[in-house]
Amino acid sequence: MNSMLLDLKKKGELSDMVYQRLRSLAGRTSLLYGLPKVHKPGTPLRPIVSFIQSPTYHLSQHLSHLLSPLVGTSSSAVRNSKDFADFIVTQEMGEGESLVSFDVVSLFTNIPTDLAVDAAFRRLSMDDTLSERTDLSVQSITSLLCLCLDATFFSIRGQYYQQTFGTAIGSPVSVTVANLVMEKIEQQAISTFNPPPLCG
Repeated sequence: MNSMLLDLKKKGELSDMVYQRLRSLAGRTSLLYGLPKVHKPGTPLRPIVSFIQSPTYHLSQHLSHLLSPLVGTSSSAVRNSKDFADFIVTQEMGEGESLVSFDVVSLFTNIPTDLAVDAAFRRLSMDDTLSERTDLSVQSITSLLCLCLDATFFSIRGQYYQQTFGTAIGSPVSVTVANLVMEKIEQQAISTFNPPPLCG
């Protein structure tokens, strides 16, 4: 990771200040812990990987900052529950119409990292404001994103593991790429409806 960052600094894509903030000096392996899902039968655990002090933590934060402005721009995006509540009270259901809601089981761990990188690449390629946030090229950002998403090592009870599929709950960039992927899938699904559903 440090060699990638140093190369980008030499190419002028990273300032010295940003390079110093992102490089890893003495990171430690991420730790896995579980949060109980008290609302589910049997109280299963939600696996969380604590990335604080991990080698990729600051890079993951930085990438999340660069990608966050791309999230929530679709016509069906909802900022929060209040935004949805304000919208839904103004709607009237016609005969034969239904309100439909979908949920993804284990969202983060079910997102293929190659799909996450592709969704980010496509949105970054269309972003006219990227140069206002960074000197990094789209290719450099997606290369760094690949590194963060694929370098998910963690330990639990003294044993070391690597997550081999999906994004890790606990990585700062995971929330952002999960939203980018879901928006991409949602837009593809909505485009197949005839007539299209009413969104926002």
